[in-house]
Amino acid sequence: MSNAFEMSQNNANDESFANTLNIRILQHNCARSTQIMHACMKFAKNKTDIVILQESWMKDENITISHSSFTCIKSNVQNTRVRVLIFVAKNAKEFTCTSRSDIVNSEDMQAISIANNKIQGEILLFNIYNEKSQNADNKQLYMIERELAKVMLNSEQKVIIVEDFNAHHSWWNAKISNPIRTKALIKWVNLHKCDLINTSDIDTYHSYSSQSSSILDLAFASKNIRNHIKNWHIDENADTEFDHEVILFTIVTKKVKLVENSLNASYNLQKADWKDFEKHLQKTKDKMIVKMQRITSLEAKVIYLTECIKNTVKLFVSKQRICAKSKPWWNNELIERRKALSSKKRIWKRCRSDDAWAEIVQTRNSYHDAIKLIKNQFWTNFLNNVEGKEVFQTYKFTKSRLIEKLPSIQNSQKELKIEFNEKCEAFLKAMYSPPSEIQTNEELLPDESIQWSRVIEGKIKYAINFSAFRKALELYWKSSI
Repeated sequence: MSNAFEMSQNNANDESFANTLNIRILQHNCARSTQIMHACMKFAKNKTDIVILQESWMKDENITISHSSFTCIKSNVQNTRVRVLIFVAKNAKEFTCTSRSDIVNSEDMQAISIANNKIQGEILLFNIYNEKSQNADNKQLYMIERELAKVMLNSEQKVIIVEDFNAHHSWWNAKISNPIRTKALIKWVNLHKCDLINTSDIDTYHSYSSQSSSILDLAFASKNIRNHIKNWHIDENADTEFDHEVILFTIVTKKVKLVENSLNASYNLQKADWKDFEKHLQKTKDKMIVKMQRITSLEAKVIYLTECIKNTVKLFVSKQRICAKSKPWWNNELIERRKALSSKKRIWKRCRSDDAWAEIVQTRNSYHDAIKLIKNQFWTNFLNNVEGKEVFQTYKFTKSRLIEKLPSIQNSQKELKIEFNEKCEAFLKAMYSPPSEIQTNEELLPDESIQWSRVIEGKIKYAINFSAFRKALELYWKSSI
């Protein structure tokens, strides 16, 4: 097993991928801990493009942590805690990720499509936490049996499955003689012709309480994409003080020379020098007009004018630079404490002694306490020193990250309607209320005793067509007397 581990570490440092375009993926189980998620995202910054998490921390209404460098993708389920998350780096320009809730939409399984112009067809990536359902009706069924077994894909589809399987088989662990919870998995994997991405017999889970190790975190890929996946390894420097290891691998494609699409470039308008921008346009206006007069094609004129404006924008308006940022409260002290914890963990793996385990517990507890203390101190200092516009930044930190698509509505009886059907009914009644009853006033009715003159159509037509507007009515009355 040590030889296999050294081989994976050598692959991690291999520079043969320097001339390739890589999509770097990180996989980890977070044990519903914000500290573990923060530590994982801290490590992923600048090092990975897609972060795949199982057992992620979730608050009410499926609110989780955020990170300035990543965009969170999660399943859209109601009244159930989501246990899988995917974070995509905001500065990743070589590929696009799209949520595929049309394929699966579950609290323990999600799918995204990865599009890259160097790989023909999209890659379908599944993030799965193979655990029993939170729903009492399906309490005995694991995720693979509940959802994955129902997903049927065509033979040409490129598929990658990443998950905490909680399954044991000799395919990835030679110590296993009796397979556990693998029947549905093996059937699906064979049906879609998938190969194992893991290096066999490398433990991905270490139970500190029972001092045992196992292989729970796995990844599979269909054969039409398997050759593009390289560099699967466990990063010993990315310890998150939890039993599960941090796993990384890379999707490798051919590298091409790309240029930035200026039409899609976002500019920092707040720092624009609008005075110099206007002066430059005024200065070059006569030159632009003369050149546009020489151009006969209207389309060519539009293209020329667009280029002139774009060049002026480049001179006086700076572009927004999306870069990886840490949490503002993360400091060097936490970095050193995390390194110390990683060191203690490596020592325990080698000797598995009680003293080494006691040192891990002590270092881990002090690391958690330091995170809580530093976060509290940062927030207190921020509130004490807030001034001016920073008040709105405080509101941004504290406001709810999720709101209802249709807010609650109060009807005419001042009753608050929360359910969607009730909101619709209240809205329609308010917009289209029944007409009020019309009370007839007999005094305003026309007097039937009055003898009205007979209307002659020809005279009205003549008065309208050949008389002044103000005299038309007068002419009509005179002609009818």
